[in-house]
Amino acid sequence: MPMAAPLFVVVTGAPGVGKTTLARALARELNLPLVNRDDIKEALYDTLGSGDLEWSRRLGIAAYAVLFAMARRLLEAEAACIVETNFGLAEPFHELPPARIVQIVCTAPEDVLLERYRARERHPGHNDAAKVDELRERLAAGEWMPLAIGGETITVETTDDVDIRALAERISSAA
Repeated sequence: MPMAAPLFVVVTGAPGVGKTTLARALARELNLPLVNRDDIKEALYDTLGSGDLEWSRRLGIAAYAVLFAMARRLLEAEAACIVETNFGLAEPFHELPPARIVQIVCTAPEDVLLERYRARERHPGHNDAAKVDELRERLAAGEWMPLAIGGETITVETTDDVDIRALAERISSAA
């Protein structure tokens, strides 16, 4: 007997908006596996080494591919999961098995994003300091809008604490 399509939570938004913090808390609250591009990328840095900005971008592309490969396998097994990164393209989602999609788009004012981005401490392989001006330009260009992937889209303002329990209840009750 076929099961209902698995829950597939997609957490997206600009760098520094609080996606990872929200996704980790939501994964704990919903008791779901989280596939996070930065976790994959940092494992690659630790294995292959860090490099310049171009090396970081190449590892980011590889980590993106790994994230989608992992999501595919989980969804093929009819397992619910959460994926999180600053997704820019909808096309890879259209190649995944059927799922009940809930997209969470994290937002915050530009000054908050830039301050968080500058202040965060991450693996040095990310080369964050070299990307501040690029981030500002990409924010001005309006990147990181909701993705055209179907399902329900929930916009969450992350300047202040997010009520994770209420968000989890909303996701759980979504048809």
